[in-house]
Amino acid sequence: MKDFLWGVSTSSAQVEGGWDQDGKGETIWDYYSKVGACYNKNSCLIACDSYNRVDEDIALMKELGINSYRFSLAWARLIPDGEGEVNQKGVDFYSRYIDKLLEAGIEPFMTVYHWDLPLALYKKGGFSNRKIVDWMEKYARVVGKAYGDRVKYFSMFNEPECLTDFTYLHPIIDGVEEVQSLQTTFEAMHNILLCNGVGTRALKETVRKDAVFGVANATDICMPKTDKDIEAARQLMWAPRKGFLFDHVGFLDPIFFGKYNEAFLKEFKLDTSFIKQGEMEIIHCPLDFIGLNIYTGNTVEFDENGKAVYSTIGPNAEYSSNLRRFTPNAMYYGPKFIQERYNRPIYITENGVALSDTLDEDGGVTDNGRIKYLKTYVEELLRAKKDGVDIRGYFHWSFLDNFEWKSGYWPRFGLVHTDFETLKRTPKKSFYSYRDLIKEKQK
Repeated sequence: MKDFLWGVSTSSAQVEGGWDQDGKGETIWDYYSKVGACYNKNSCLIACDSYNRVDEDIALMKELGINSYRFSLAWARLIPDGEGEVNQKGVDFYSRYIDKLLEAGIEPFMTVYHWDLPLALYKKGGFSNRKIVDWMEKYARVVGKAYGDRVKYFSMFNEPECLTDFTYLHPIIDGVEEVQSLQTTFEAMHNILLCNGVGTRALKETVRKDAVFGVANATDICMPKTDKDIEAARQLMWAPRKGFLFDHVGFLDPIFFGKYNEAFLKEFKLDTSFIKQGEMEIIHCPLDFIGLNIYTGNTVEFDENGKAVYSTIGPNAEYSSNLRRFTPNAMYYGPKFIQERYNRPIYITENGVALSDTLDEDGGVTDNGRIKYLKTYVEELLRAKKDGVDIRGYFHWSFLDNFEWKSGYWPRFGLVHTDFETLKRTPKKSFYSYRDLIKEKQK
């Protein structure tokens, strides 16, 4: 497994801070922070202050023993208004970061857009405005020209499903931002897919020849209750479900097959007449890999009538502090089912658990629950790989305890504890456990 990527993940809005340093423009999450829209009025304006602690963080990554780091760029740091003039200081910041990662033997794994839309574009309608496709294409070209000589791994979007949901169906600022209809949301989703298509092509034209491109998807994994229920899990994995408008079928089918899934359109009564000629060809941008963000899954079985149904959750099920169920089998069946359908290599771009981590009396953090979670999930992932699923990397979410969007700072996902008052970093017990796991698997 010498070519396997072992890494950690973060995103710009969640760790960087430096919200107005060196010419950066304001993002929607800066705005949400200022108006107190997040839990306990937590703010991402400083976050983990990673913008000013690059050397410290890379030293910790090197100590951890990872060979790849998945991170995102802040669009507003590169182009403050989302369109218009490029901020050279922002370009230079990420360039230095990439150089330092490579010097440390850590492969950059870049996400171009991870939810932090420039506020100026938000005010112009964001992804509801068809012009964002042109704005995204320009942004992607800036990224490709600046970093494409050194970065090999790119994904245009992280979790476009969640992006669509919190922007249009469950807005961050309750009572202020308007809840949109399913049709309006679908049309914005279509623009996101167009952005992915034009952005990926713009990158391909400007980066190194051996670069590879993908998308990181949130996944709702279905797992069989017993070996007799594998087909039931496979059926429900691809079935549209009420309350889950934008799942992997909605996004991945048009990217890989060039058309929207008929059952998906029928279930939500979506009208496609607004789609212009040639747009599905733009969206149909078969990628080199699929990134899966896997945290939990749903157990499925055949009922007495032979119908695939979700199983009842037993009283002894284990949960994280943010109520996600521990389901290691999701790491076996998720990659298996996704690869069966789309036939692409798989990277686990996020996997982790939120726990109520606190400092011990000796100043360390004993997070045995995370150690158990990490080991059992990785075991299932490697079992899938052994059984023939083309899995090429694993990125733990997350490197640091960080700003978890509307939930603020209470969910702690990090391998490294962050004191959000002093910003001191403290490696947790799981940090060393993951380090040992990487050493063992790289032999």
